Amino acid sequence: MKAAVESVKFLIMQSYRDSPSKLSEMQAALADRITMKFRIKRPYELKLLFCKKCKAYSPPIYSKTIRVRKGKLIFTCKKCGSVYRVKFK
Repeated sequence: MKAAVESVKFLIMQSYRDSPSKLSEMQAALADRITMKFRIKRPYELKLLFCKKCKAYSPPIYSKTIRVRKGKLIFTCKKCGSVYRVKFK
């Protein structure tokens, strides 16, 4: 279990470092599959990498717009246009 958690964290950090490419998409998808296989709670960083509607790889820097309004983070996917909100302190 510890090896799976460490590998997920490593893959997340690697996908953040790379600009959006096939390699970073594959790393994020692999991290997602590892969490599903070993039933590990997904880290917050991994949740941010995927759109909640179209399930496409969309890192916040390149494929999403992020706005802060009235104590909420508003994410807008540039691929499908879906909007979802997260409370922010």
